[in-house]
Amino acid sequence: MGTCPILDIIAQKRTNTARPTTRLLVDGENIVDEMVLKRTHSDAGEHVVLPWHLNRRNWEYLRSHLDVPGSQWIAQSYMEPLAKLGEWRVFLVGGVIVYTVHTLKNQDRNTWSWDIVNTFYTLEELR
Repeated sequence: MGTCPILDIIAQKRTNTARPTTRLLVDGENIVDEMVLKRTHSDAGEHVVLPWHLNRRNWEYLRSHLDVPGSQWIAQSYMEPLAKLGEWRVFLVGGVIVYTVHTLKNQDRNTWSWDIVNTFYTLEELR
C-alpha cells in the first residue's frame, strides 16, 4: 500500500492518469465518499463496501466484520470501469509471478467469476 514509482510512471505515460490509491483505514477516521472499502483476508467480493452502501461510515458495522484475526479495512479509489471490464490479479510468490487471473462481475447475478489468464493485451490494444 506504499507507493510504487514504476506503476505510477506507467499510469502517467500510458493512460495520462494517476494510479488509483490504496491505503489502510485508521479505526474511527472519517471515510471519504469516493472510496471503496475492502477488508483484508477476504476474497470473491466479500467484505466490499461500495460508495453508496448505507453502513460505509458506520465504524460499529465495519468493526463487526473484522472476524478474522489481523484483518483490517483498506480504502481504494472507486473505479467505475471495474464492474464492466473486470480486473487482472497477479499472484507473486518470492517475487516470481505464479499465475494471473481475470475477474469479471456477472451483473445479473451480482457475483464475480475468474479465469486463469495465459495471454495478455498490450496497453495499446486495450485502447
